[in-house]
Amino acid sequence: MAMRRRLTWLAVAASAVVTLPLGGCVALVAAGAGGGAVAYVENGGVANFYAFYPTSANQVSAASRAAFREMGIRYNGEIRKRPSEYLIEGTTQEGQTVKVTLTSMATDVTKANIRIGTFGDKPMSLQFQKLLSQRLGMTASAEAPAGAVLPPTGSQSTAPQQPQQQTIPLQ
Repeated sequence: MAMRRRLTWLAVAASAVVTLPLGGCVALVAAGAGGGAVAYVENGGVANFYAFYPTSANQVSAASRAAFREMGIRYNGEIRKRPSEYLIEGTTQEGQTVKVTLTSMATDVTKANIRIGTFGDKPMSLQFQKLLSQRLGMTASAEAPAGAVLPPTGSQSTAPQQPQQQTIPLQ
């Protein structure tokens, strides 16, 4: 905890020092970037939260939309990125983007990966997982069941992942 505070103050101090010689709009942009660094440090980096459900992606998709309604999240739409992957998007009442990626890992196993806002919101993600479990009438698991494997994709992405991005189980 002390280390996190030090990093936060270091980011604030660095932002202030960098903006001193700048003037006008450039100073505002630099200060905004420094503030973003502080939020990033305090939140521990970018986080996606996931859980596994022993049911089909279609059922998890329908339950996700119902959980959105219960949480007051506006449903923006759903895209089928691949035969085994769905992307569901919404917006919170505060204007944060909500992205739920459903990956069908086997006939009756679905991985639900949720990201709320820029850095991930663990309390809201946990609330979503709880509602999703209730809607499905089953408990989520932090680990994939034995034998569940990601299906092969048509083309592997070679784009580098963002540094410090975490994918964290929701349990």
